Amino acid sequence: MILLILLNTLIIKRTMKDLSKKVMGSCFLAACLEMYDFAIFGFFSSVLHSNYLSFLDKKNAMIIAYALFAVGFIFRPLGSLIFGYIGDVYGRRIALILSVSFMGSASLAMFLMPSYAMIGILSCYLIALIRIVQGISVGGEYSGALIYAVEHFNKKKSGLVGGVVICGCITGVLLASIVSKILQNPELPEYSWRFAFLLGFGLSAIGYFIRKNLLETPEFKRLGSSRVKVPLIAGLKNYTTECIGTIFAAASLGINFYFILIFLPGYINKLTGLDVKFYPTLTTVILIILSPMFGWLSDKLNRAQMLKWSMLAISCYSFVGLQLVALYPTYSSALLFFCGHAIIFSIQASTANIFIIEVFPPQCRFSCASVCYSLGMGVVGGTSPLLASLILDKFDNPTFYLSSYITMISFLGYVGVRVITSKKERVKEVEPLIAESDLVWSYSYEFENQQ
Repeated sequence: MILLILLNTLIIKRTMKDLSKKVMGSCFLAACLEMYDFAIFGFFSSVLHSNYLSFLDKKNAMIIAYALFAVGFIFRPLGSLIFGYIGDVYGRRIALILSVSFMGSASLAMFLMPSYAMIGILSCYLIALIRIVQGISVGGEYSGALIYAVEHFNKKKSGLVGGVVICGCITGVLLASIVSKILQNPELPEYSWRFAFLLGFGLSAIGYFIRKNLLETPEFKRLGSSRVKVPLIAGLKNYTTECIGTIFAAASLGINFYFILIFLPGYINKLTGLDVKFYPTLTTVILIILSPMFGWLSDKLNRAQMLKWSMLAISCYSFVGLQLVALYPTYSSALLFFCGHAIIFSIQASTANIFIIEVFPPQCRFSCASVCYSLGMGVVGGTSPLLASLILDKFDNPTFYLSSYITMISFLGYVGVRVITSKKERVKEVEPLIAESDLVWSYSYEFENQQ
């Protein structure tokens, strides 16, 4: 583990010595802070039950808690639509400043939220509203941070740059996990959980000032007046295959991230009696270490092929691995499953995000990549814990159905990437759906064939 960390540090230092450390560090930190704010809600699901869902039995409270968690993901595409338009028309920087402002406001509201005992059922509706605001915010954050970082640097180093930003996002999730474990200590006062959201507000404020002092990306500046008035429509018309493939690929990312980290530890504990709460933390550490390394490797090798085969590998591994854990319920089998899954997923995550960005031209990149990514990652992946809990409630042999569910969505990711990479036509003019006079520009873009 120590050798991997040292190797990772050496790769980043040597490869990025000519890059702007300020921009890269700012993107890493801002992504970390933003994902902390979004993830902390999920880690305090038990607090929701005791403070806001106490009028329900434990089973229904769990389903409602997952539903509230899923609300943020359902509204994520709306945020992508809003911030994608802002990012493509007015600039990446302003979109990222607004997104972090929304997230910070939601965290502050959660810190001040009255309990069910004080305002009754209204508290549940207010929490749902907060999750909607968080979902809208993160809809413009993740893809936006990646686009901002990649557009600042040489395309030959985009894999490493993207891997570092992904590392920042995973670090935010890990930080949320650590804070939740500390503040849910039974020896602390009952209201201690609120300080996790106050910390999130403070971190968002830091992220705001970081982004306020950043410059616009050189690639966006070069567009000048050649920008589309309705970038999403132009992108959907001319890059339909890429949009569909991106949704499938992002869905595979989402279900392998949120299902494995949020739902699966509790399910394994219920199924086998094993306490594997620490394993998701180990998974995030592996992702933090390996994502930049595999991102750097994708710059040297064929990124599309790495992504395609990692999608296929993770679909097979998830099905077989879960079945083995159910048949041989030991700590060793569970540890092997989580570690193996984390290694394959780090290849998938470090290549998929950059691949998704590169298939769209700069004029509609923020809108198309962000909306399609949110539909797959957010709607399909974010709702997976809720759907998994429903499967658990309805079927007698849930392990088979759960593993089949993961495998099916993961395989769709493989299909999506394969469809994009096998498309014969790689040069296309972004033709408008509306009249030529309604456009600001006419643009020809060549997608680099990595097949």
